[in-house]
Amino acid sequence: MANPGPPSAIDLPLLDGEEARRIDLEVTEKLGRVRVLEGVATRVADTLLYHLDITSSIPFLFVAGKGNNGANAIAAARMLHLRGRETFVVLLVDPAKDDLRPNIREQIDLYHDFAGGDRLFPLDLDKIQQFEGVLIDGILGTGITDPPRGISKQAIQAMNQAGNNAKGILAIDIPSGLNHITGEAPGECIRAKWTLNLHMLKRGQLQEVARPYVGELYSAESGLGFSTFPGLEASFAAFYKDGPIRKV
Repeated sequence: MANPGPPSAIDLPLLDGEEARRIDLEVTEKLGRVRVLEGVATRVADTLLYHLDITSSIPFLFVAGKGNNGANAIAAARMLHLRGRETFVVLLVDPAKDDLRPNIREQIDLYHDFAGGDRLFPLDLDKIQQFEGVLIDGILGTGITDPPRGISKQAIQAMNQAGNNAKGILAIDIPSGLNHITGEAPGECIRAKWTLNLHMLKRGQLQEVARPYVGELYSAESGLGFSTFPGLEASFAAFYKDGPIRKV
Protein backbone atom coordinates (compact mmCIF):
# COMPACT_ATOMS: atom_id res chain seq x y z
CA MET A 1 0.00 0.00 0.00
CA ALA A 2 1.27 3.44 -0.83
CA ASN A 3 2.37 5.35 2.23
CA PRO A 4 0.90 8.86 2.13
CA GLY A 5 2.82 9.97 5.22
CA PRO A 6 1.43 12.42 7.73
CA PRO A 7 -1.22 14.90 6.59
CA SER A 8 1.36 17.71 6.34
CA ALA A 9 3.23 15.74 3.67
CA ILE A 10 0.27 15.61 1.25
CA ASP A 11 0.53 18.13 -1.58
CA LEU A 12 -3.18 18.95 -1.43
CA PRO A 13 -4.37 21.15 1.46
CA LEU A 14 -6.65 19.37 3.90
CA LEU A 15 -9.67 21.38 4.96
CA ASP A 16 -11.26 20.99 8.34
CA GLY A 17 -13.63 18.05 8.14
CA GLU A 18 -16.82 20.02 8.73
CA GLU A 19 -15.70 22.82 6.40
CA ALA A 20 -15.03 20.34 3.62
CA ARG A 21 -18.41 18.71 4.15
CA ARG A 22 -20.18 22.09 4.10
CA ILE A 23 -18.52 23.15 0.83
CA ASP A 24 -19.33 19.80 -0.73
CA LEU A 25 -23.00 20.11 0.17
CA GLU A 26 -23.23 23.75 -0.94
CA VAL A 27 -21.68 23.13 -4.35
CA THR A 28 -23.77 20.01 -4.85
CA GLU A 29 -26.92 22.03 -4.19
CA LYS A 30 -25.86 24.67 -6.75
CA LEU A 31 -24.88 22.21 -9.46
CA GLY A 32 -27.72 19.81 -8.79
CA ARG A 33 -27.34 16.40 -7.22
CA VAL A 34 -27.82 14.49 -10.47
CA ARG A 35 -24.93 16.31 -12.20
CA VAL A 36 -22.58 15.63 -9.31
CA LEU A 37 -23.83 12.05 -8.92
CA GLU A 38 -23.19 11.17 -12.56
CA GLY A 39 -19.70 12.70 -12.38
CA VAL A 40 -18.83 10.69 -9.29
CA ALA A 41 -20.21 7.49 -10.82
CA THR A 42 -18.05 8.00 -13.91
CA ARG A 43 -14.93 8.32 -11.74
CA VAL A 44 -15.85 5.13 -9.85
CA ALA A 45 -16.39 3.21 -13.09
CA ASP A 46 -13.15 4.52 -14.61
CA THR A 47 -11.17 3.62 -11.48
CA LEU A 48 -12.46 0.06 -11.51
CA LEU A 49 -11.78 -0.41 -15.22
CA TYR A 50 -8.51 1.42 -15.74
CA HIS A 51 -6.66 1.85 -12.45
CA LEU A 52 -6.99 -1.31 -10.34
CA ASP A 53 -5.81 -4.07 -12.71
CA ILE A 54 -9.05 -6.05 -12.46
CA THR A 55 -9.41 -8.61 -15.24
CA SER A 56 -12.46 -8.38 -17.51
CA SER A 57 -13.89 -11.72 -16.36
CA ILE A 58 -14.35 -10.57 -12.74
CA PRO A 59 -17.89 -9.38 -11.86
CA PHE A 60 -18.77 -6.41 -9.67
CA LEU A 61 -21.27 -6.29 -6.83
CA PHE A 62 -22.33 -2.83 -5.65
CA VAL A 63 -23.82 -2.54 -2.16
CA ALA A 64 -25.99 0.57 -2.05
CA GLY A 65 -27.29 2.32 1.04
CA LYS A 66 -30.14 4.83 1.12
CA GLY A 67 -28.01 7.99 0.80
CA ASN A 68 -25.96 9.73 -1.87
CA ASN A 69 -23.21 7.10 -1.76
CA GLY A 70 -25.80 4.47 -2.54
CA ALA A 71 -27.02 6.44 -5.54
CA ASN A 72 -23.42 6.86 -6.70
CA ALA A 73 -22.90 3.11 -6.47
CA ILE A 74 -26.02 2.23 -8.47
CA ALA A 75 -25.14 4.74 -11.19
CA ALA A 76 -21.61 3.33 -11.47
CA ALA A 77 -23.04 -0.18 -11.74
CA ARG A 78 -25.21 0.96 -14.64
CA MET A 79 -22.25 2.58 -16.39
CA LEU A 80 -20.11 -0.54 -16.07
CA HIS A 81 -22.97 -2.71 -17.32
CA LEU A 82 -23.24 -0.48 -20.39
CA ARG A 83 -19.50 -0.91 -20.92
CA GLY A 84 -19.99 -4.65 -21.12
CA ARG A 85 -19.03 -5.67 -17.58
CA GLU A 86 -21.03 -8.01 -15.36
CA THR A 87 -22.57 -6.05 -12.50
CA PHE A 88 -25.03 -6.70 -9.69
CA VAL A 89 -26.56 -4.42 -7.06
CA VAL A 90 -27.65 -5.26 -3.52
CA LEU A 91 -30.00 -2.57 -2.26
CA LEU A 92 -30.14 -1.90 1.45
CA VAL A 93 -33.58 -0.37 0.94
CA ASP A 94 -36.89 -1.81 -0.18
CA PRO A 95 -37.55 -0.46 -3.70
CA ALA A 96 -41.29 -1.02 -3.20
CA LYS A 97 -41.46 1.68 -0.53
CA ASP A 98 -42.77 5.12 -1.44
CA ASP A 99 -40.47 7.11 0.85
CA LEU A 100 -37.20 6.58 -1.06
CA ARG A 101 -35.13 9.65 -1.86
CA PRO A 102 -35.67 10.81 -5.46
CA ASN A 103 -32.04 10.24 -6.47
CA ILE A 104 -32.11 6.65 -5.18
CA ARG A 105 -35.46 5.97 -6.85
CA GLU A 106 -34.22 7.31 -10.18
CA GLN A 107 -31.00 5.28 -10.10
CA ILE A 108 -32.83 2.08 -9.18
CA ASP A 109 -35.23 2.60 -12.08
CA LEU A 110 -32.41 3.37 -14.53
CA TYR A 111 -30.42 0.30 -13.50
CA HIS A 112 -33.53 -1.84 -13.78
CA ASP A 113 -34.26 -0.47 -17.27
CA PHE A 114 -30.72 -0.97 -18.61
CA ALA A 115 -29.45 -4.01 -16.71
CA GLY A 116 -32.64 -5.83 -15.80
CA GLY A 117 -34.39 -6.68 -12.57
CA ASP A 118 -32.59 -10.00 -12.23
CA ARG A 119 -29.41 -8.11 -11.29
CA LEU A 120 -31.03 -6.25 -8.40
CA PHE A 121 -31.10 -7.92 -4.97
CA PRO A 122 -32.98 -5.90 -2.33
CA LEU A 123 -31.85 -6.57 1.24
CA ASP A 124 -30.02 -9.78 0.21
CA LEU A 125 -27.11 -10.11 2.62
CA ASP A 126 -26.42 -13.69 1.53
CA LYS A 127 -25.66 -12.45 -1.98
CA ILE A 128 -22.99 -10.17 -0.49
CA GLN A 129 -21.42 -12.77 1.75
CA GLN A 130 -21.16 -15.37 -1.02
CA PHE A 131 -19.84 -13.07 -3.74
CA GLU A 132 -16.45 -13.90 -5.23
CA GLY A 133 -15.80 -10.89 -7.46
CA VAL A 134 -15.07 -7.27 -6.54
CA LEU A 135 -17.37 -5.63 -3.99
CA ILE A 136 -18.08 -1.90 -4.05
CA ASP A 137 -19.02 -0.17 -0.79
CA GLY A 138 -21.73 2.46 -1.23
CA ILE A 139 -23.33 1.99 2.18
CA LEU A 140 -22.43 5.11 4.17
CA GLY A 141 -20.56 8.34 3.47
CA THR A 142 -18.81 11.00 5.54
CA GLY A 143 -20.14 12.38 8.79
CA ILE A 144 -20.15 9.09 10.69
CA THR A 145 -19.65 9.57 14.44
CA ASP A 146 -21.77 6.72 15.85
CA PRO A 147 -21.45 2.98 15.21
CA PRO A 148 -23.42 1.78 12.16
CA ARG A 149 -26.70 0.12 13.06
CA GLY A 150 -29.35 -2.09 11.53
CA ILE A 151 -29.03 -3.16 7.91
CA SER A 152 -25.96 -0.95 7.40
CA LYS A 153 -24.09 -2.77 10.17
CA GLN A 154 -25.17 -6.16 8.84
CA ALA A 155 -24.09 -5.28 5.29
CA ILE A 156 -20.66 -4.12 6.49
CA GLN A 157 -20.22 -7.39 8.33
CA ALA A 158 -21.29 -9.38 5.25
CA MET A 159 -18.88 -7.47 3.00
CA ASN A 160 -15.95 -8.02 5.34
CA GLN A 161 -16.80 -11.71 5.59
CA ALA A 162 -17.03 -11.97 1.80
CA GLY A 163 -13.67 -10.26 1.55
CA ASN A 164 -12.00 -13.53 2.48
CA ASN A 165 -13.16 -15.07 -0.82
CA ALA A 166 -13.79 -11.98 -2.95
CA LYS A 167 -11.17 -10.18 -5.04
CA GLY A 168 -11.36 -7.10 -2.85
CA ILE A 169 -13.54 -4.21 -1.72
CA LEU A 170 -13.51 -0.71 -3.19
CA ALA A 171 -14.92 1.95 -0.85
CA ILE A 172 -16.50 4.98 -2.49
CA ASP A 173 -15.15 8.16 -0.87
CA ILE A 174 -14.52 6.57 2.54
CA PRO A 175 -14.95 3.10 4.04
CA SER A 176 -18.42 2.85 5.53
CA GLY A 177 -18.21 3.25 9.30
CA LEU A 178 -15.00 5.34 9.33
CA ASN A 179 -14.89 8.79 10.91
CA HIS A 180 -13.58 11.07 8.15
CA ILE A 181 -11.90 13.45 10.61
CA THR A 182 -10.30 11.15 13.19
CA GLY A 183 -9.80 8.03 11.07
CA GLU A 184 -11.29 5.94 13.86
CA ALA A 185 -14.06 3.38 13.50
CA PRO A 186 -16.61 3.70 16.31
CA GLY A 187 -18.13 0.33 15.38
CA GLU A 188 -18.28 -2.00 12.39
CA CYS A 189 -16.26 -0.64 9.47
CA ILE A 190 -15.48 -1.75 5.93
CA ARG A 191 -11.96 -3.10 5.49
CA ALA A 192 -11.29 -2.00 1.94
CA LYS A 193 -8.56 -3.10 -0.41
CA TRP A 194 -8.93 0.25 -2.17
CA THR A 195 -10.60 3.56 -1.30
CA LEU A 196 -11.52 6.14 -3.94
CA ASN A 197 -11.59 9.54 -2.25
CA LEU A 198 -13.74 12.17 -3.95
CA HIS A 199 -12.17 15.55 -4.69
CA MET A 200 -10.63 16.72 -1.40
CA LEU A 201 -8.72 14.36 0.86
CA LYS A 202 -10.23 13.68 4.26
CA ARG A 203 -7.86 14.00 7.18
CA GLY A 204 -9.11 10.78 8.74
CA GLN A 205 -8.11 8.75 5.68
CA LEU A 206 -4.45 9.58 6.30
CA GLN A 207 -4.27 8.65 9.96
CA GLU A 208 -2.32 5.56 10.95
CA VAL A 209 -5.36 4.12 12.72
CA ALA A 210 -7.30 4.20 9.43
CA ARG A 211 -4.86 2.12 7.38
CA PRO A 212 -6.53 -1.27 8.00
CA TYR A 213 -9.79 0.17 6.66
CA VAL A 214 -8.66 2.44 3.81
CA GLY A 215 -6.24 0.13 1.99
CA GLU A 216 -4.71 1.69 -1.14
CA LEU A 217 -5.91 5.27 -1.40
CA TYR A 218 -6.86 6.89 -4.71
CA SER A 219 -8.36 10.33 -5.22
CA ALA A 220 -10.64 11.59 -7.99
CA GLU A 221 -11.65 15.07 -9.08
CA SER A 222 -15.41 14.73 -8.93
CA GLY A 223 -16.68 17.69 -10.95
CA LEU A 224 -17.07 20.15 -8.07
CA GLY A 225 -14.44 22.35 -9.74
CA PHE A 226 -11.29 23.90 -8.33
CA SER A 227 -12.58 27.47 -8.00
CA THR A 228 -15.18 26.43 -5.43
CA PHE A 229 -12.35 26.26 -2.89
CA PRO A 230 -11.09 29.89 -2.69
CA GLY A 231 -7.33 30.13 -2.41
CA LEU A 232 -6.79 26.46 -3.19
CA GLU A 233 -7.31 26.49 -6.97
CA ALA A 234 -3.61 26.15 -7.77
CA SER A 235 -3.15 23.32 -5.31
CA PHE A 236 -6.06 21.36 -6.76
CA ALA A 237 -4.85 21.95 -10.31
CA ALA A 238 -1.38 20.70 -9.39
CA PHE A 239 -2.75 17.69 -7.52
CA TYR A 240 -4.77 16.53 -10.55
CA LYS A 241 -2.41 17.78 -13.27
CA ASP A 242 -1.74 14.27 -14.64
CA GLY A 243 -5.37 13.22 -14.74
CA PRO A 244 -8.65 13.24 -12.80
CA ILE A 245 -7.74 10.09 -10.83
CA ARG A 246 -4.47 9.60 -8.99
CA LYS A 247 -3.00 7.29 -6.41
CA VAL A 248 -2.08 8.99 -3.15
